[in-house]
Amino acid sequence: MTKAFEGIRVIDFSQVLAGPFAAGQLALLGADVIKIEQPGQGDQMRTMMANEDLAALKLSPAFLGVNANKRSITIDLKHPEAREILHRLFRDADVLVQNFKAGVLDRLGYSYDAVRAIKPDIVYCSISGYGQQGPMAGKAAYDGAIQAASGMMSVTGDEDSGPLRVGYMPVDISTGITAAYAIASALFRRSVTGEGQHLDVSMLDSAMTMLNPVIANYLIGGKVPERLGNASPTHQGTADTWATKDGFVQMTVITNSMSVKMCKAFGRPDLVDDPRFATDQGRVDHNHEVKAEIAAIFATEPTAVWMQRLGDAGIPVAPVHSVAELMNFPQLDHRRVLITMPAPPGMEGEITVPGAGFHASNGNPSGETPGPLLGQHTDEILGELGYDAAAIASLRQDGAV
Repeated sequence: MTKAFEGIRVIDFSQVLAGPFAAGQLALLGADVIKIEQPGQGDQMRTMMANEDLAALKLSPAFLGVNANKRSITIDLKHPEAREILHRLFRDADVLVQNFKAGVLDRLGYSYDAVRAIKPDIVYCSISGYGQQGPMAGKAAYDGAIQAASGMMSVTGDEDSGPLRVGYMPVDISTGITAAYAIASALFRRSVTGEGQHLDVSMLDSAMTMLNPVIANYLIGGKVPERLGNASPTHQGTADTWATKDGFVQMTVITNSMSVKMCKAFGRPDLVDDPRFATDQGRVDHNHEVKAEIAAIFATEPTAVWMQRLGDAGIPVAPVHSVAELMNFPQLDHRRVLITMPAPPGMEGEITVPGAGFHASNGNPSGETPGPLLGQHTDEILGELGYDAAAIASLRQDGAV
């Protein structure tokens, strides 16, 4: 079945996470994504967080997680011959993705205006920490820095911990999703108007969109957000995380009707009319007492028992999984968010990575080929651009590729 972006060619200059994730989402939906990498090292993510064997192959798990279905060509961007190779690539391209610091690609001669002169309807997506304009444009940024700058860390943790960094890379991933959405919208607009455009995607902006309710509450309601730990912003004592006999569960009960169901599922009908549990305000005013009462109940049984009892009662409750435990979560068998494909050269068997976060009734996102070896498709792509074997050999000898 036809995928959404079949026939779309993406030139992917990006590296590390936000840009490669954006281009990777397009690749899962059929786009021909050509990854441009410097000879030798390539994408920084190739060796990050990798064991010795995978680092030697330049195929870290994190790299493989976001580069499925792509092809890799190595080009020395500063080599005189690079310009002709890239110009040929641009002529057949629909999208360009880059996440150099603001101004870097411009200085190399590949600004939006320069590429548009070659391909007038190009969709050119620039991803950066702080955007292409303003006093912070051009400043280096990684996920952690933007978690700090955006206010995300200020609302993570509790009173005793101080601000905490979230335990994964939410800014990079949300920025990648934002960029993929922006590119999709620009391609749709192009299908109507025939015009390409420049997209300026900022990690800071993307992080702030994730903080939408918190920021809106401050701007409109004047409420300065606080660190709540695992508690709910509603401040109700029935919404938090508790220890069971063998693990932890997160439960969110924030309405009177839910509270009644919860008390009955706990086997404590005496709490239904208890003023501490019966009303929203009671659950707020007696927050600590309510939490303590619930903690004593949860501690009496293992997680599986509470999941059954509370789940059957319609209570929003979930086990706190480790990543290893998540792999055995039955729901994953039905969602197919994990995609399995042949391992790349140098590895054996198959690899499995997360795919796209949705299903489509036709043209479902899928992974057919693993993240590529550095420069794995250089000769193949140059051949498609019209270079014969002798010309390719000459480019290699000269160090252009």
